[in-house]
Amino acid sequence: MRIVVGVTDNRWAAFLRDRSELTEANFWQPSPHGFKALSPGEPFLFKTKDPKKFRHVDIPGYSLVGGGFFDEYVELRVSEAWTIWGPANGVADEAELLARARSYRAGPSEGTEPDPTIGCVILRNIFFAVRGEELPEPPNWARNSVTHTGYDLAQPEKRPDTEYVQHAFGALQERARIDLVWEPDLRGIALDWQGPRHGPPALVRPRMGQGHFKRAVAAAYENRCVITRSGTFPSLEAAHIRPFAEGGAHAVSNGILLRTDVHRLFDRGYLSIDPDLHLRVSPQLRDHGWNGVEFYDREADGYLIPEPAHPELKPDRDALAWHFETKFRAA
Repeated sequence: MRIVVGVTDNRWAAFLRDRSELTEANFWQPSPHGFKALSPGEPFLFKTKDPKKFRHVDIPGYSLVGGGFFDEYVELRVSEAWTIWGPANGVADEAELLARARSYRAGPSEGTEPDPTIGCVILRNIFFAVRGEELPEPPNWARNSVTHTGYDLAQPEKRPDTEYVQHAFGALQERARIDLVWEPDLRGIALDWQGPRHGPPALVRPRMGQGHFKRAVAAAYENRCVITRSGTFPSLEAAHIRPFAEGGAHAVSNGILLRTDVHRLFDRGYLSIDPDLHLRVSPQLRDHGWNGVEFYDREADGYLIPEPAHPELKPDRDALAWHFETKFRAA
């Protein structure tokens, strides 16, 4: 088990701390340089910067203020990161994310790139200390370190402060946030961090987060709606074929990428996809006097939805059969 301590913009940390509804965070890098320090499910702690640079930010500097559990690392454009994670990027809107990414980038030409690529370290079940209960940074922390430092709990003698970081995590993680709509099975569950703790345990075992699901489904279907073939990314959503609450999995094979309005029609059973991948359209669209011409024409042409190339990502035929038999308004 490893724990990483990452240096964060104090504004980013304060923004996320004050929005208790956010359970994920994008600890983004203004210029992508990869991230291989953790495996999924391992802890990541936030360490704030010099408070003199953030005098009007209500969070202490040079402190361990919170953290989360590593989910994945991916490189995306600012517009894509905003579409997937929104305010979980630690800012109020896309324009602010773009402005901050530009301000931190090195060269003058990089600072004007219209939609720069950023490195996205995605964290789940984030947590923050109660105001006034933040912890001092590790005693031997080198303040010229501006990225992150890893601590191997199996070999604490290799790096000073390993035990301090381990105990800091144990003290902070009891406030881990869980989205009970996305993860209703975690309600009241005893989770499996085995290290020192203060209070109830928090999630460390790997699970696919909501943003990860959206990104992975979009990538599997090449950022195009499987029914309309629209490629306007901000209008696309990852849809569960069989909802998690009804026995479906948070897995790409149980997901398809749909345009926002098509997603609503699919969830309400006006559209479906049979196990042979044919588009099926409910006659109720016509009965209600709604405009479903684009869908009826595709169905009449025998339209088949495209499949991802990788076998593990292909749509689950059992999930498609469940939707077609259970949700589709056949008549």
